[in-house]
Amino acid sequence: MKNCGLNKYLVKVHDHRFRSFKGGFMTSGLCNKLLMIGVVCLSITLAFGQQPLPKEPYQQWSKEAAEKVLNDSAWAKRQELRLKFDKESQKAAGSYSGVSSAAAAQAQTEVTSDIPVDFVFTLRLRSALPIRQAVVRLRNLETDIEKMNKQQLEAFDKQTSGLLACPACAQNYVLTLSSKSKTNPGADAVFTLFKGARLADLQRYVFIANERGERRSLIHFVPPKVPGDEATFFFPRLNDQSAPLLSADNKQLIVNLSDNRPTSVGNFQIDVSTLLINGKVEF
Repeated sequence: MKNCGLNKYLVKVHDHRFRSFKGGFMTSGLCNKLLMIGVVCLSITLAFGQQPLPKEPYQQWSKEAAEKVLNDSAWAKRQELRLKFDKESQKAAGSYSGVSSAAAAQAQTEVTSDIPVDFVFTLRLRSALPIRQAVVRLRNLETDIEKMNKQQLEAFDKQTSGLLACPACAQNYVLTLSSKSKTNPGADAVFTLFKGARLADLQRYVFIANERGERRSLIHFVPPKVPGDEATFFFPRLNDQSAPLLSADNKQLIVNLSDNRPTSVGNFQIDVSTLLINGKVEF
């Protein structure tokens, strides 16, 4: 662990730099809603052991196996940050870091600035087939299909087929970002930061790149609707020469979600060699 050195970045939420994306972090409207007032201690890159993909077809994955793919595979990257919050009450629907669970109970937590809040930020390569398979498998396991009538079953099959096929993934790299707090389950920094964000503002600093400096800019964004939801980011897969950003020859995927300032909240680096399936990048 090391001193994160982010106090100057987040402490003064009323600084003029944070009132406009022209020179800072976000618009005044979002700034007024922002709960974060300071980083109080340590930034940690979590050393989670990456789990190999299950050998069975995804249709046979257990709930535990599917959750490991979502959280502990090469296509999920997690980092931890401890933040202070203004006093705020958030009502969070239970989820699998953005994958809704109808059976999960709602939780309401009041967060005060007296106690630092530990957040785990999870980045998922949502367009990767293993992640899509895990999402679909969990939905199947959580749904009582036997109680559905024919029309309901057809609608459910259509929905899950769409999630698995992901037509948007053919032309786009899709990533999601979520956060959870260890000490305050109802607090969600991703929801706070991105719920009112505008595409034009995010495009000023959000991008993905490889180790050679080649980039893809943000072209579409879906904000989280409720605490517990994921923020979703879309980037074009091909450049003007119809070449993808990543191939088996690349070494690193860089994901920048943090306005180019030193922070572990939104900057991620992923070893491309861990994303290979049968010699091809799966993302």
